[in-house]
Amino acid sequence: MTSRIALDLVSDGAVRLVLDRPLYSLAERWIPQGLREPAGVPARATISVCGGQAPLGAPAERATVSLDRVAAWVDDAHATAVLRGAIPSSGGVLSFAARHARLQVDPARAQEAAADLYSLLTVAAALLLADLGRALVHAAAVVAPDGGAWLLAGDARSGKSTTCATLAAAGWGYLSDDQVVLAPREDGVEVEGWLRPFHLDSTGEDGEPTGERRTVPIAELGLAGWRRTARLAGLILPAVAAREATRLTPAPAADALAALVRQSPWLLASGRTGSAGLALLGHAAKGGAFNLWLGRDTFRDPARLQACVGSLEVQANGR
Repeated sequence: MTSRIALDLVSDGAVRLVLDRPLYSLAERWIPQGLREPAGVPARATISVCGGQAPLGAPAERATVSLDRVAAWVDDAHATAVLRGAIPSSGGVLSFAARHARLQVDPARAQEAAADLYSLLTVAAALLLADLGRALVHAAAVVAPDGGAWLLAGDARSGKSTTCATLAAAGWGYLSDDQVVLAPREDGVEVEGWLRPFHLDSTGEDGEPTGERRTVPIAELGLAGWRRTARLAGLILPAVAAREATRLTPAPAADALAALVRQSPWLLASGRTGSAGLALLGHAAKGGAFNLWLGRDTFRDPARLQACVGSLEVQANGR
């Protein structure tokens, strides 16, 4: 009998990942660091992953949501979702009623299966979290000295990861440079980070960014101060403005909400969860938002960037 690995994806154990041990290497790049094994508390939602080579058919109609190599068809009438990867043997079925996603990948096609599984796990987790009233958002998050979490939300190459790493080097805490889970709480919104290696711009001999990206293990960066959860203080919308000096300007709540929606497209995939998901993102966007225009003057310079954003909590409280 094949042994299985079980890991809680969120700190309260509400969502659990269970997979055949031989498949761990295929899922390892996706699995956040710092997860715990179940402590005896039943999960409210589960994602299970097994091996399989059988081809999986796909619905003929247009997918409800797509992410990289994966497409998902959400059927609200039957409370199900069909997921399919780029290769025929990758995919699965999610039941909202049972809050269970069953995924399959072929270990014999390791490289392709791992690429499919990365997006399959993201979509499955996002749909189940939404059904629990939470939101998976593609964003980084830092923790200011006062303990409040600031989301860094923006499109690819907007400077999220670099800003997160630079502020962490300046002594701020951090939750993630890639994905966070938002959850409602009585006094606001809780942010939980899914910690993975950072994805940072490479630099040339002159210290300038080359435009290439590299994956950097956290140990290599030497960063301290990781926290799993923190209360949301507000949003930072970074954008590269290489020829300008770095500056911080207030951002309308509508812009902040649009950025959050753009980085969590799966939240609107189901009519079951869309309204509640939008309400959660709207609540997060109202906490205070700022545009961070990133010039080269603060690139990899923790002290200068800290000086630019150090008054965030004061500005947010004064709005």
